[in-house]
Amino acid sequence: MKKVITYGTYDLFHEGHLRLLERARGLGDYLIVGVTSDNFDRERGKLNVKDSLAARIEAVRATGFADEIIVEEYLGQKLSDVIRFGVSVFAIGSDWKGKFDYLSKHCEVVYLERTKGISSTGLREEGAKLLRLGIVSDSQDDGDVGAETDFVSGLEISGVYVPAISGGLAGLGKGDMAAAGAFCAKYDLAAAFGTADELFAGSDVVYIHTRRRHRFFFAAAALRHGCHVICDFPLNKPEEAAGICGLVKEKGLVFADCVPLAYLRTFQQLIWLLQGGAIGQVLSVECAMPTHGSFRDAEALAAFAVTRILGTENAGVRRLCVCTRERYDRVVFSYPDAVASCSASGSKWLKPGMTVLGSDGRVNVPGAWWNMSYFKMRTGSEDDLRRYSFNIEGPGLRYLLSEVTQMIAERRGESIALSHEEAQKLVYLLEQGDLL
Repeated sequence: MKKVITYGTYDLFHEGHLRLLERARGLGDYLIVGVTSDNFDRERGKLNVKDSLAARIEAVRATGFADEIIVEEYLGQKLSDVIRFGVSVFAIGSDWKGKFDYLSKHCEVVYLERTKGISSTGLREEGAKLLRLGIVSDSQDDGDVGAETDFVSGLEISGVYVPAISGGLAGLGKGDMAAAGAFCAKYDLAAAFGTADELFAGSDVVYIHTRRRHRFFFAAAALRHGCHVICDFPLNKPEEAAGICGLVKEKGLVFADCVPLAYLRTFQQLIWLLQGGAIGQVLSVECAMPTHGSFRDAEALAAFAVTRILGTENAGVRRLCVCTRERYDRVVFSYPDAVASCSASGSKWLKPGMTVLGSDGRVNVPGAWWNMSYFKMRTGSEDDLRRYSFNIEGPGLRYLLSEVTQMIAERRGESIALSHEEAQKLVYLLEQGDLL
């Protein structure tokens, strides 16, 4: 018997899927169809799937072409399945051409031409309003939002506004068109807006990617104009955070602090395990974060991670700073029963990482903990080591963008991952520790 295997998400099942399965079935005597799980789709950065796994499996079954249906749940499963099922032919759409040539050592690899003009992406966008995302930036940096938007269905970049800075202050008037033009050329954007009002008029969502002292000014202006807002974290003062919260409620709009770490499933799982007592009482949190940008933004991100683990109540914060050839900052958090610290520096000798010590174990997050893809937990004996991981694509911003599109669709003003109340408490704590 000649076995054929193929894989897909099969979201919003359409004629193109049907034709591909029909051709795959014609390559042999027995067709196995792998349908990707919801978790696997999300972990590999595919965030726009509309149909449930059960609905997608039923759509494949209804075609009558599949002799067997399996669920694809992890990276590397294709090779395992080819060997396990004794597959003779691996078939996949031609848009993956060359990607799976490594399987040719075990079976024939066939790339099937897709039906032109038909795609799930197109069907998704036909059924939902396309949100226009405008960028306000006072530098030649888009904060990765341009590249990350490509992974979230229903979003497109409308253009950029670069404010003219005079005397350290920004205004809503005529922007820096030369800088905006260079920005568009760098990130392949079509529109450079001359004023903030023009950007607001041409956008549904505005991403505020500016220095801290300008964030509230532009965020409030965008909200007053009727735009939803994603804003770099933190704002400058507690009263600014309170003011934004009031505007969001008044206008019925969405405001999201740009803290991608809050939306990573790996970080969420870590918090759930710690809150469940997986390593007993948490005694200390230590993290290191090399930075070549804003030290205070880096320290605010560390404060978010620490307070998500230890809370904001009864917390004291202070900064220790050493300035030699390389600036070195250490932020210390003190609690009645725990301590935490974060080191930040531009030095190449500072290696990133996070360690959480508990009364009954410890957690280690090697490398860039702010883009956490895995962590290791040791409890009991030295031999009791467990690894928890999710595949994280990109810098994590796409998960935040996906949440924002859902918030807008559901008319939900704040995110479950990072509430306005928590953000306000953090800004207040940072001010008390003179970190703002």
